[in-house]
Amino acid sequence: MSDWSFVLRLNQSLTPEQADAFDHCDAFADGSVSYTLGPEDPDLYAHHPDPAALSELSCDVEAPTLLDAVAQVARDIRLVPGLRAVGVRHDDTVTVPETPRELAVADQVLRLAHELESLDAAPGTLRALGLPTGTP
Repeated sequence: MSDWSFVLRLNQSLTPEQADAFDHCDAFADGSVSYTLGPEDPDLYAHHPDPAALSELSCDVEAPTLLDAVAQVARDIRLVPGLRAVGVRHDDTVTVPETPRELAVADQVLRLAHELESLDAAPGTLRALGLPTGTP
């Protein structure tokens, strides 16, 4: 197994309640996935955290492939009510000059899954597009 580093984008910033659920979730007990939680009242502070960082998870995950690592965290984050993965990125421009193909595929799939959740499409339409529907 290899260690894979990436940033998983979430559908929203973590609330204090979601951060608490994350902290008590066995799937994240090994510390391989971390988050940034903003202050409850950001207007009281001179420096505001980057809003994008508040809706991202930093991941250093051990898995057979990068795609497996992303899928594992995307699945596990659904254990925290209200959170889901909507994209992924890789910031290692020193040792990986191009975005790994697996990461590009994972990002596209997560974006598509996010869009499909809010779309009222018939299973037959999804099958015609080549997407699995979970129904025979």
